Amino acid sequence: MRSRENPFVVHVSHDTSLTITTSSSHSLRAKILHSVLRLFYPPIISRFVQNPTESSHQHVKVPKSLRKRFMVTKRDFYDWTVYDISSKPRKDQEEKAGVTKRCMMYIPGTGFTIPTSSEHFRFIAKAFASDYPSVVTVVLHPLAPKHTVSEVYPKFFELYSQLLAEMSLERGPEGGELDIGGDSSGGGICLSIVQHLEARGLRLPNRLFLMAPSVDFVQPNAEDMKKVSKLDPLQRVDRNYAAHVRWVNGEMELDDPIVSPIRGDFRCLKGVKVVGMAGTYDILEPDCVRLRERMRDEGIQVEWMVGEKTVHCWPLMQAYLLPEGRRAVGWIILKMK
Repeated sequence: MRSRENPFVVHVSHDTSLTITTSSSHSLRAKILHSVLRLFYPPIISRFVQNPTESSHQHVKVPKSLRKRFMVTKRDFYDWTVYDISSKPRKDQEEKAGVTKRCMMYIPGTGFTIPTSSEHFRFIAKAFASDYPSVVTVVLHPLAPKHTVSEVYPKFFELYSQLLAEMSLERGPEGGELDIGGDSSGGGICLSIVQHLEARGLRLPNRLFLMAPSVDFVQPNAEDMKKVSKLDPLQRVDRNYAAHVRWVNGEMELDDPIVSPIRGDFRCLKGVKVVGMAGTYDILEPDCVRLRERMRDEGIQVEWMVGEKTVHCWPLMQAYLLPEGRRAVGWIILKMK
């Protein structure tokens, strides 16, 4: 039963490993935001797609307001923009300083060609860095068309290995808890990374977070995506495909599991806690349905939120006081424990 105080309906399949939480989006603020996005966002995004930045490096700064509560340091890693974000300790927590409870590597979405937004930092800090002493390493990777998958992809493993080594030095051979997560294009990259860790001799993460991940460059559900596209104010099927082609740049087939991880090996995910979400007003949702069903069939433990009438990566909009966004962030915090 829905109510204004509790907008979530939970469906639990007792004979499967998949738990789906359904969130209804009916707030006035959400309806207004959806209308505004449909009107103004497409022409803005078209300029970015047609005229990508010359350097294709992301020089996005962390909002100053975030630094009041969180510690933000820039990490030296090639010429990438990488930040470590952690909550500032209260006086009663200062004795724990220096011992990291949990680390996370987070890859924000870019559509492979567009710089990420400042809203990502607010979302990441609130959802993953508020629990002191946790640290989130936010990775802003170089973008296509100047930088492509064959150049960028291997470096993610270098950074992941670096984080593992740091945790081993701090907490001994066993290390601490290390999670990985991302949204949109970043979510697809994270799933692909996890599928290839063992082959590189690296341990699996404790948790994998996926928000509206891009998991199939082949787009076998193109017709379903086009139907949803009429409701999606942020994305278009043809633009997504064009971005995929730029990122791959003819260096591999579009069905290669590196860029289409839904076609990869899921056996490695057993033992990894998977938390995912996607909205029904998102052209990536049909592939996300395939993804969670594939995980269910493989016996992987999955917690998944379906946002009814919510747009692509709607939890980011908690920065605009969207009730659905704030509730979704609360759900993420609960499920990522």
